[in-house]
Amino acid sequence: MNRKTIQIKTTDIYSSLTLVGIVWFVFGLQSLGLFTHCYGVIPWRIEGIKGIFLSPLLHGNLNHIISNTLPLFILNTLLFVFYKRQAYTVLILGWLISGILLWLLPDFAYFKTGVYSCHIGASGLIYMLASYLFFSGIFLRDLILVIVSVVIAIIYGSLLYGIFPSLVDSGVSWQGHLIGVIVGLGLSYRLNKKAKRIKRL
Repeated sequence: MNRKTIQIKTTDIYSSLTLVGIVWFVFGLQSLGLFTHCYGVIPWRIEGIKGIFLSPLLHGNLNHIISNTLPLFILNTLLFVFYKRQAYTVLILGWLISGILLWLLPDFAYFKTGVYSCHIGASGLIYMLASYLFFSGIFLRDLILVIVSVVIAIIYGSLLYGIFPSLVDSGVSWQGHLIGVIVGLGLSYRLNKKAKRIKRL
């Protein structure tokens, strides 16, 4: 990434508008009575595999989707503004890898309650985007991108509390948050390490 290549265009928000629009469309279908069963990630259950693809689109109630809408829009827009070439790769891989890892992670709540967990909501994706944006700026050592990282840390630093089970309310998927952070970090290191290598060549 080079500061000279950063150009902000109106098209940079199209992906975010589309993503948020789909999330709200699906929520409308939920409100009409569709998706009454769990379509989210259910760890270690065959029927929970579909949640790898669907869980970020589903929300439990109006407050849930409202709280996720603005950060999802802002962070996804920043991704497309500052990391155009990587944006779709990060969004798609981050979405799928986070879902797969969440499905593979043991269902700790089941061990305590005997009830399977159903993970839904875009917050895991939000954590992945925030993590990717924060660490990418640091790895690339670009002044503007480092500033973006600092802004992300200031605005969304409180998200860090969401990865600790003792600091979140019952029913909140701290596992999805934690995995999102790890996946965002992994993608930022992998993709930007490759970018540095290409730049040196």
